[in-house]
Amino acid sequence: MITLPFDTSHVLQPLDVYCFKPFKTTFKKVRDATMSTSNHMESDKIILTRWVNHAINQSFTKKNIKVGFTATNI
Repeated sequence: MITLPFDTSHVLQPLDVYCFKPFKTTFKKVRDATMSTSNHMESDKIILTRWVNHAINQSFTKKNIKVGFTATNI
């Protein structure tokens, strides 16, 4: 478990905008595309990890992280 000192969560706010939101969007697109072409098969752990891996690679880039922290002047 990770804890943050009191009143410091704002430091991670840029990741919400520049990484986590794009992650969720990309994950949903990959999931929906797979489900639409596979006749709505049940997703298993392997497929789920592929979706997550793809979304992470697209969203958590050095550029996105740097832009997020630069934009907030932290």
